[in-house]
Amino acid sequence: MSRAMLTTVLFVVLVGAGSSAALEFPGQATAPPPMRLKGQVVAEGGGPITTARLKTDALRGPGGEQFAGQRVFNTRTGKNGDWSLIGPTRGLWLFEITAPDHVPHVVVVPIAWMLQPEMAPWESYFSLLPRERVAPGGGEPGSAARRLIETVDLVQAGNGAAAREALRQLVELPLDAPALCAAGDLALLLREPAIGRKFFDLAAAASPKWPRPQLGIASASMMLFDFDRAIKAYAGARSDSADKRFERMLSSAIRELQQIQTIGKH
Repeated sequence: MSRAMLTTVLFVVLVGAGSSAALEFPGQATAPPPMRLKGQVVAEGGGPITTARLKTDALRGPGGEQFAGQRVFNTRTGKNGDWSLIGPTRGLWLFEITAPDHVPHVVVVPIAWMLQPEMAPWESYFSLLPRERVAPGGGEPGSAARRLIETVDLVQAGNGAAAREALRQLVELPLDAPALCAAGDLALLLREPAIGRKFFDLAAAASPKWPRPQLGIASASMMLFDFDRAIKAYAGARSDSADKRFERMLSSAIRELQQIQTIGKH
């Protein structure tokens, strides 16, 4: 199914067409019950991070409708990098994950968006890139790596305008795959998915067997409602992963998007 066809499936829900009548989707509930989410945060290629913070944002509600519940939840990791939340409801969710000495990470996934939630808690597995990996020693003055870290600092300081301009300049600089993924995450954090996907596309070309760029492509594509690209990228990230929790998280996302494809055939 093409991107245009997939987008059309949810168009009447996302736009509403001025109608006050709610459209029914398979698995849609009138008042979605709160769910339990849990997971682990680790350093990319390393161990658990016990000082990570997670913040959520709900992009859409069940079946693609406007989200009506609490969007923002905050939590921290504890022992072994574990975290849990009770309260989020069905929808398309964005997770912002941050930790000292690491680059912020953004993941977008549908959670019981089109399908009814399972009895077991929704489980995730997030990994953060250490600053030292993307810019050893902070990067040489004037280098691409140093400019990336400076952009990280702008984002975390809340200077969105300067950070956006810095990101646009980074596209032209020679960055390796980890740095490109870091730049992509910064773009998603600034809600600039089109820019973010450019960075992740470059990272995927530079490191085609690494799941991280594909996860970034999927997250950016979900923010752009490009479901065809998203399902392919989720599948690509899953096929290259060795972590079962990560695979389950992505398999759940793929099933949600397959439900959209099923609706589109009727």
